[in-house]
Amino acid sequence: MDSAYDFSHVTVLPASRDGSSSGSDGMSFISRLGTSSLFPTSTRASVSSRRTFSSHLQANVVAKDQSTPVDVVRILENQINALLEQSVLLRQEKKWEEALEKAKEAVKKEQLMRKRDKSRGELMFSTLFNLAAAYETNSMHAKALKTYSICLTKQRGNPFAGRLRISMGNIYYAQHDYPSAIKCYEMALDQLSKDDQAIRSKLRLNIGNAFFRSGRLREAVKNYKMSNPYYQTGFNLFLCHYALGNEYAMKQSFMALAGICVDDCVEDDIRDQVLSVQIEEGADHQSLSARDQLLLTAARLLASSLDEADETVGYDWIYNVLEENEHVVTHLEFEQATNRLKRREFGNATEMLLELQQKSKAVASTNLSCLSFLGGDSQTASSYADTAIEADRYNSDALVNKANCFFIDGDFVSAKKLYLEAVDIGADCWEAIYNLGLLYSSQGDAENALKAFEKLHKLTPNNPEVIYQIADIYDLQGRYKDAIKWFSVLTARIPNDPNTLSRLGQLYLNANDDPLEAMHYKLESFRNYPVDLDTISWIGSKFVKDELYEKSIYFFQQAALIQPDEVKWGLMITQAQKLTRSS
Repeated sequence: MDSAYDFSHVTVLPASRDGSSSGSDGMSFISRLGTSSLFPTSTRASVSSRRTFSSHLQANVVAKDQSTPVDVVRILENQINALLEQSVLLRQEKKWEEALEKAKEAVKKEQLMRKRDKSRGELMFSTLFNLAAAYETNSMHAKALKTYSICLTKQRGNPFAGRLRISMGNIYYAQHDYPSAIKCYEMALDQLSKDDQAIRSKLRLNIGNAFFRSGRLREAVKNYKMSNPYYQTGFNLFLCHYALGNEYAMKQSFMALAGICVDDCVEDDIRDQVLSVQIEEGADHQSLSARDQLLLTAARLLASSLDEADETVGYDWIYNVLEENEHVVTHLEFEQATNRLKRREFGNATEMLLELQQKSKAVASTNLSCLSFLGGDSQTASSYADTAIEADRYNSDALVNKANCFFIDGDFVSAKKLYLEAVDIGADCWEAIYNLGLLYSSQGDAENALKAFEKLHKLTPNNPEVIYQIADIYDLQGRYKDAIKWFSVLTARIPNDPNTLSRLGQLYLNANDDPLEAMHYKLESFRNYPVDLDTISWIGSKFVKDELYEKSIYFFQQAALIQPDEVKWGLMITQAQKLTRSS
């Protein structure tokens, strides 16, 4: 037939997103075939939906096809590097647990990357090393050692294997397993190149420390001598010779320590650098650097061991060695003067302090003021205190000495002013707070006295003198329950003090009218100090009052032995014996 097919009812599909129609000529393949004639109207929508689903599926397949295995591996590699960086940064911020989680995730992704490409194992060492380090910072030492061992096994011949051995040695050292630590350090030495002299020197110091801790001092000396001449190494070497009792070696190592030049790159990252007890951070050490503190500690030890009969010999030798280090010498001279004070060599100590006034007027004058005050010369003490305050207006000790002189002279207003000024300079100036409490107590200001002593009690909770002052104030105020509380605290600190036990017994009698508790503490006081006549008389009289005449006789006899010329004890014994027979 010549009649043409009517295409008027056929519509063109919507244009695609790029503006073109779905087909090459503006129609889809189905449109060109005449969809309306081929399918019923009811099925047209379903065909359209299947066609749309098919197009989406095809797009996804194409997207997956575009991500080749190389691209996937590259993406994983970037993710691993990012996780490693995050883990390290978190460790630096001391967020240990979060760093560990990132390290674990990095290891998992590295294993996934090797499954996809077995030739890509270059990140295995980094991820395992980071995981082991994360375990170590979280104090999971067993897992850290296991991870380090796995890393060494899977990466044989790695140039950084020596670093792993060092980390393993550090863990063993922290666990006090010194033989295993030494073994790891020595294996690390074998694996490090000879060009790593700085690390090898630090390893020798670590090995020496481990030998020292395990008591093998001679091996420690050998390794210290093979390390670079740092101040820390020289000090540890001196300690070994001191422990071995080698006087000649001590002198040699001390001279070597004094001659070491200042090096800013001291081994800050080495574990357990100082083997001795840490140096006290007192006021007399605040102006000393770390290396001078080590030198001062070595000088103390050496001075006491060179000549035990006359320490002056040892100090003189040290002063000659340290003649160029005047700062350390001055500190050492003050310590020598203090030692003489402890041995009650007041004349020699005073002479030294007078000479030291030229080097440090404030410190020397403060000590001279204290000596004069204890000697009963408050006028000279006040003069030295003025000199010390003039040299250093913020010297709290000098202010306390000056205030003490005002206190003795009865100028309580000036004394109080200086005590408060000393407390403002140093909030923990115990002497100023204690004396301020005594000043308030002497003036009858019990409330402020209690505030001062209670503040001092917070600073020194185990000081029996402070506790006694608080208890005594409560007792004088008639607050017996509070006094019992504080005297009980005092007996816990000094359980055998007879005065405290006797007062506690009297307080129980006054507060609660409890004769049993009172008798218990009085007997405890007698047991610790059986010559206190007041306690003996109270106990004997109490037994007589309770009609326990036989027990009272013993205590009156003890009193008669102490005061044989006192008639009343014999009369009390006779009366108690008569009452015993009559009962």
